[in-house]
Amino acid sequence: MASVPQKKTKASAPSADLFSSKKTTTDEVALTHTPELVIALCGPIGSPLHSVSNTISDMLRDSFGYTDCKNIRLSELINKYAYKIEPSRIIPDKPEFEKIQAQIDAGNELRETYGGSILAELAIHEIRFERENHKMSAQHEIHVPRRVCHILDSIKNQEELDLLKTVYREMLYVVGVFSPLEQREYQLKRRGLDSAQVSKLIDRDSGEESETGQTVRDTFPQCDFFLRMDAGTDSQLTSRVSRFLHLILGTKIITPTSNESAMYAAASAAGNSACLSKQVGAAVMSKEGEILSTGWNDVPKKGGGLYTYNPDEPLGENDKRCFNRDGGKCFNDEEKTLFASDLMEILDAYIPKGKHFEVSQAIRSSKKLKNLIEFSRAIHAEMHAILNAGRVAGDKIVDGKLFVTTYPCHSCARHIIAAGISEIYYIEPYRKSLAIKLHGDAISESETEKGKVRLLLFDGVAPGRYLDLFKVRPDSRKKDGMLIKTPLKESMPRLEKSMQAFPELESMVIRSLAKQKLISSAVLQNEQDNGPGAA
Repeated sequence: MASVPQKKTKASAPSADLFSSKKTTTDEVALTHTPELVIALCGPIGSPLHSVSNTISDMLRDSFGYTDCKNIRLSELINKYAYKIEPSRIIPDKPEFEKIQAQIDAGNELRETYGGSILAELAIHEIRFERENHKMSAQHEIHVPRRVCHILDSIKNQEELDLLKTVYREMLYVVGVFSPLEQREYQLKRRGLDSAQVSKLIDRDSGEESETGQTVRDTFPQCDFFLRMDAGTDSQLTSRVSRFLHLILGTKIITPTSNESAMYAAASAAGNSACLSKQVGAAVMSKEGEILSTGWNDVPKKGGGLYTYNPDEPLGENDKRCFNRDGGKCFNDEEKTLFASDLMEILDAYIPKGKHFEVSQAIRSSKKLKNLIEFSRAIHAEMHAILNAGRVAGDKIVDGKLFVTTYPCHSCARHIIAAGISEIYYIEPYRKSLAIKLHGDAISESETEKGKVRLLLFDGVAPGRYLDLFKVRPDSRKKDGMLIKTPLKESMPRLEKSMQAFPELESMVIRSLAKQKLISSAVLQNEQDNGPGAA
């Protein structure tokens, strides 16, 4: 463990004289804003996370004047703190399969022992330690704004993401890095793994049953920016990372791609849904890039279309959606419960005495039963969008693209194929879908396979960050009729964060780690002596 920075005589920081009578209150607050960034990577095993991390670091240093970019690998934190689970616990250096398995095991045990966010807490400790080192070495009285970036490679579960968002908020950007399955398999085999080992690791990394395990497929959809890295885009990594950094630092006028606009439209449409199970949105785009229609999942009504809120009627009076019927219930869940009861009646005579409850629970918890979707009253978002496109745009839908917030189910997949759609883009996986299993003759998840409908992960700015990164303040682009050009090495993030806010939240994390004896009491004492409350 790195040594604890020693307390030094306090000296005024360059920005300590913030409150001058010559400045407005807004100016004074703005002086506390920092260009500091925290970028967390998230992606399935075998994706080029390290390459993306290095590219971000190099570009921030070389082009944007960031003096320090620290790559914090969570796997190295697992290696460092594995002994806390068991003093003799050592992560082997090789063979590679045993090393990765041991890291996943140790990471899960750390989360189980100290909480699901523990690896994010340890990463925050690394960030805070570096911040305190700088403050002490520069003999500053307070934490001062600096052009530094901390890159976390990589987060694996929901609690890690939640803590980072809580502490760093606008300063945090989460980048999803994804490669097609065949490419990830190839990369893992290059590291000495055989086919069986590769399959086991990919399945385990994607989503474990344990609450404290790795659940990349659930965390990944919440990223702010998606980088889909395939054989055709590897050479474009630098330009794509450059676009991302120019967006978050506001140094160039960058507008959305047609795909980003379509996925934003799909995500916006999802907000119309009152489905009790899940809100899903979709958008259909012509091959020329024109958005033809949007759709969402909800209950159809007589005369066409879906039920929606009508401000001219008493609230809910003629709204027959599930939340407004029979006290509010999911009809799909109700039918599945009845189906399970019917099955138990059929099996009753064949079940040994004393086993009825056990068998009943097994049936009700069966994945096959839980995954049934045909009893839902709602039309799916994809179908709603396709029907709307058919009404207003006719055959423009042929060879078009479909953007949907969630991977299509197998029921929608066959209609999407029949409608003539050539490409489908999604963000969130859907474990229940049998689309590829049932329609593999016509649809493919492969980037390179020709002659089939391509079903691909979305690439670009996430819908949740669309307005943050593309909408600008009035008069922020020109002055006296001329484009305002900000020197790259003086740029500030679009969403600025005050140095007065997050250091105290970091201190709370440090105190928690010290109480759990994951870090030394000397670190806690240093926080008390030199932390935000001591300034």
